[in-house]
Amino acid sequence: MLTKRAGLKLATALAALMVVGSAEAAEKLRLLTWADYVPKDVMEQFTKETGIEVEVTLSNNEEMISKLRATQGAGFDLVQPSQDRIAGPQTEFGIYKPLDLSKIKSDQFIASMLEATKKNTTVDGKVYGVPHIWGTDGLIVNTKTAAKVADYNDLCDPAIAGKASFRAKRPALIAFAFANGMDPFASYNDPKAYTAMMEKVGTKLAECKKNVKFFWDGKDQLLNAIRSGEVVAAMAWDTGAGSSIRRAPTSSSSRRSPGRSAGSIHSRFPPRAAMTMPPTSGSTST
Repeated sequence: MLTKRAGLKLATALAALMVVGSAEAAEKLRLLTWADYVPKDVMEQFTKETGIEVEVTLSNNEEMISKLRATQGAGFDLVQPSQDRIAGPQTEFGIYKPLDLSKIKSDQFIASMLEATKKNTTVDGKVYGVPHIWGTDGLIVNTKTAAKVADYNDLCDPAIAGKASFRAKRPALIAFAFANGMDPFASYNDPKAYTAMMEKVGTKLAECKKNVKFFWDGKDQLLNAIRSGEVVAAMAWDTGAGSSIRRAPTSSSSRRSPGRSAGSIHSRFPPRAAMTMPPTSGSTST
């Protein structure tokens, strides 16, 4: 039996496929997504129900956009970037195809998340995304060697110099802004204030660089370093590295969610979203 989360993934894939083309016309669903976002049992059930095989290509936000820009969407039928990487790239590059919402089973989504995602991914009156998965950024800490780490600023503590890690991406900027008493969301409509705030955060991260073993790009890279002891504290996405550590029975690490004032992003971090490709792609788009 599928979990609610896996069921949502299947429903999203099914709905999006209906937008791309009919089951009779399609032979393969080419999916561009993140690691661990497409459980094997979901793919198997999808293929069993539709007769359509699933071809998965793993990527991240920046790579997804680069791949789609290079081909104007050709090569993939369904893509799952963060929802905040949809409207902007679509406006600038035109790499996605809008969803036909009449063919999506909206009752299988959390209503508030569906409406929020539709609002955030609308360009020129057309919707380009529906919710797929959500979670939070938090800290992964080796409780034996870095027990005092409880805040993003603690990743800069000299006590763990050379053994900390986080991504050199937007989520880290947001988290460290909150951790230092600033709210980036409150400055979105003021470019000057937002720039000044990010410059302060950038200075903080530059000072913290000596503590960083590496800026991680993928879940496996981070997990291997934590398990080997190379990294004792890190910022990570909970549905990737965090959930994997919770599943590891021999791990001495734990996941911590700092309070909002300490830099927790929680539900304000954008959930992933699913969308289809533009008509110019080589897929079976309608």
